[in-house]
Amino acid sequence: MSKNNKIRCIGLVAREHGFHTLKELQLRGYKIIAIFTHKFNPKSYDPEKKIRGDFQDFQLFAEENEIPLYTIDSTSEKKLLEQFVSKNKFEFLISISWRYLIRPEVFEKAKYGSINLHRGDLPKYAGIEPIKRALQNHEERITVCCHHITKNFDEGEVIFKSYHDTNYDEEKSLDQNIERLKNEITKYFPELTIKTLEYLIDNDRNEK
Repeated sequence: MSKNNKIRCIGLVAREHGFHTLKELQLRGYKIIAIFTHKFNPKSYDPEKKIRGDFQDFQLFAEENEIPLYTIDSTSEKKLLEQFVSKNKFEFLISISWRYLIRPEVFEKAKYGSINLHRGDLPKYAGIEPIKRALQNHEERITVCCHHITKNFDEGEVIFKSYHDTNYDEEKSLDQNIERLKNEITKYFPELTIKTLEYLIDNDRNEK
């Protein structure tokens, strides 16, 4: 039995890099006690709010592993998360491509910590479209950051970073380069998450 089987995690995750991170956590023996994700595209870029292409992956993963799955696509639905957290104990909360601010009564409940992973160098590229802004500024590399969650977006202390060369292709459009880089950096999310969880667990043990 894995030494991590008693480490309970809640995932607030979306998109491919969020899904792959959940799968890696499961493979490493971490106990995922709930998945919260977005079922529909945001209205800001999809007025019809179609079902997200990645939603079926999360749905199938949750069914196969008997993990509760909750969908949150409006601020009013955030109460589902708050209710779950108030009734359950957990060691980590992990946020990847999560749309909403997380309230302190949620992120402070995690025993070892609540973390977010961001596709941009913090604090310089906090907020939306960090890869696009980095390329427009002719950055030579993209940074993936793992940081503590606070009451504001992307403001918590950075724990670890990973770097990836942009290798900008002048024959491709900006959007094509962005999509390529999004795919290429997916691999860093599981790695950074596991590294951070192990680090925070060790810190807790050393403080005792």
